[in-house]
Amino acid sequence: MYYCLLFFGLIVSTVAIGIENDERTEVYASDVMSLSADEIRARFGKLPERKYPTPSRQDKIDHLVILYMENHAAAHYFGCMGLDNFTGIENGHEIPVDPYNESAGTFSTQCGTSPYVCETGPSYDTWQGKFASDGNPNYYPYSEQDDKFSALHGATENGTAIKMMSKEQVPIKAAIAEYFGVFNKLYTAVPSASSPNHLFTQSGTSCGMQTNTLYDDCGGPNASFPQKTMYDNMYEHNVSFAFYLNSTCGLDGNAPCTGEPSDDPDSASAINTPDVAMAGVARYVSYFFSQQIFYEQAANGSLPSVSWINPAIQACDHPCNDNAKGERLLKDIYEALRASPKWNKTALFVAYDDAGGYYDPVVPPYEGVPADESPCIIPGDHPNCGESFDFRRLGLRSTAMLISPWVPKGIVFQEPQTGPTNTSQFELTSVAASVKTLFNLTSFLTKRDAWAGTFDELFSESSPRTDTPLHLPQAPNASSPWDPPPTTDPTRPRHCSSFHGSSQESPCFHDTINLKQKRQIRLLASLTGDSSLYSPQDRDALDTMSYAQADVAVTELWDKWLSMAHFAATLSNSSA
Repeated sequence: MYYCLLFFGLIVSTVAIGIENDERTEVYASDVMSLSADEIRARFGKLPERKYPTPSRQDKIDHLVILYMENHAAAHYFGCMGLDNFTGIENGHEIPVDPYNESAGTFSTQCGTSPYVCETGPSYDTWQGKFASDGNPNYYPYSEQDDKFSALHGATENGTAIKMMSKEQVPIKAAIAEYFGVFNKLYTAVPSASSPNHLFTQSGTSCGMQTNTLYDDCGGPNASFPQKTMYDNMYEHNVSFAFYLNSTCGLDGNAPCTGEPSDDPDSASAINTPDVAMAGVARYVSYFFSQQIFYEQAANGSLPSVSWINPAIQACDHPCNDNAKGERLLKDIYEALRASPKWNKTALFVAYDDAGGYYDPVVPPYEGVPADESPCIIPGDHPNCGESFDFRRLGLRSTAMLISPWVPKGIVFQEPQTGPTNTSQFELTSVAASVKTLFNLTSFLTKRDAWAGTFDELFSESSPRTDTPLHLPQAPNASSPWDPPPTTDPTRPRHCSSFHGSSQESPCFHDTINLKQKRQIRLLASLTGDSSLYSPQDRDALDTMSYAQADVAVTELWDKWLSMAHFAATLSNSSA
């Protein structure tokens, strides 16, 4: 089966979501019952108090749907479309071969040459791609940033990083750009990889983490990040939300499903799970639903105020998955919302968690960007937590779209026009900030989301538009069937661990446990209290596991945690 850890969500077989083994479930329930009430709260979390009545809100948006995709800079999809007011590369964009030697010449970015399935991952450095080789990317005031330094950091002639999609290759995104809004200037919250950006998006902080890791690598007492999340904020205010996951059927026109297809017991059916390394996500396990439920609720108009959609791994656009499948996913979700009786009260925000190693020509903002100053940041030197960093500059532009009948047709969004400060920008933390403003919550989470631009100013139509299409164009044909083959196939590459802009873990076709699987096991062992496979005192013990053994371990640990967490939630609800 096919698993990996892209961030803090896991990728597991959908059969693990449906707990069908009654005997095993009884064992897990017994494990929970053996714990004291304090131990249950410490391990599985406790829901916050309902502090406030449901607030009154603006009169345009009742349902905010967030589709959070993977690893694409803005220029990769929109840079070659020729959009008015979009900083693109459609007329050719020259990059110096050597910024210190003008006679070395230049090379050009390329439009329409990016394949749907890349053969090698993109290599542009998300951390210091615009800095000189001896620059200071760590602390403000930073050294000079300029696009001329890009070739020093993985933007290479004919490389994957500079090959962009044409308008014709991505007809769904092109249609979104024609009928709704795309962002010219929405940046990643952190100039880094997936994990810290996932945390900033949902909580306004990464607790000092600059790379893909867990809280105990950043000085924390355990693997879980403890900060307050936007879900905690919503729960306190009686604002509804849900996470939707575990459907790889349905994306190709069949009915959405849960569990493995009955006609293929070896189906991988790989899915992303919510970001359970945040305690402020994991404690809401009762709010994890199948995407089947999402489509049903969209159809009958009963979606919650905020919906977070975890895409199937094969359709999340992470390199080198098939971009054609990501196109079909976006089409299906849009058309489900467009057919909903609540369409005129709905907004769909689509963003990518980081630039993913793809080149983008724009130097990200760094003046006036506040550090979040969250209390979860542990002072001191934590080498495994990533680069030393003050979190006062943003990362490369993210591919981002805003879809609603309240959005002007064909608009390209620039900087925020209404603040909240004169340096505010749209960035991934704008998600948490917009949840606060759209649903009139009492407070922001950190200094960063209090600074970020919010989407409410973008719903600028005086009434909902009536010219939004019921259907988008046909998506490109997928390069392979939707249900991926199991990874016992030796020709199927596995997603190898790398920091964007660095070389991938080698060899890619490996038999040993990789870094992502190690993080999965560390996290799930911490969440379940299972020390049989891993203990913080003996991290090296995981090195002896094979890739296949790690797959099995992750599946069993996820199954165990999900069962235990659901049972713990049931106990908490019955005693409340």
